[in-house]
Amino acid sequence: MTEQGEPHSRRAFSPGVAVLAGFVVLVGNPWVNEELTLALSGSESAFRFANVVLSYPSWHVDVDRAGSFLFWFANLRTVVFVLLAVAGLSRVSRWVSDAAGGAGLFVATVGLTTLSAVAAGLASSVVGVALLDTRAALPYIIPGQSEEFFLSQLSSSAMFGVLFGSVLGAVVALQRRKPVNRERRTNAPKSLW
Repeated sequence: MTEQGEPHSRRAFSPGVAVLAGFVVLVGNPWVNEELTLALSGSESAFRFANVVLSYPSWHVDVDRAGSFLFWFANLRTVVFVLLAVAGLSRVSRWVSDAAGGAGLFVATVGLTTLSAVAAGLASSVVGVALLDTRAALPYIIPGQSEEFFLSQLSSSAMFGVLFGSVLGAVVALQRRKPVNRERRTNAPKSLW
């Protein structure tokens, strides 16, 4: 039995954080991501959603192979997204009351993931345009048309945030539905004798 003042054991990571970290490490790595991007690049627009979700959290380890712009842009975007999402996902269950239930937790998680992705995409775009050499960014940013690059990053970040946030929201909402294995303190009925 647990006493009233005794703290309950806590997990190191919430389920949403674990899914996020696993996704970024497995799907975002340069070797798997390159194969997935090649497989989906020639597909019709129906696979565009899958391509955005699978290519968004990419990170690179070789600046010569990826190019300086893509190396710094993608790594910065991934790091900022993971930091913002982990900071929010670790607190989202405290922000949403129990009365809101699983639907409120789902919506909050989708919104948090989308906001994290959009902030990371736009921040890395600003840094990439402002600090990196325009010659290295030439295939991605056409000189004099950086607003198209920002709009493209905004739309792909928002699409990734909503799609991946829906998966994270389902995981977090379903985790709340599972009963917690806690021993409840029971009071013995008073004897009438």
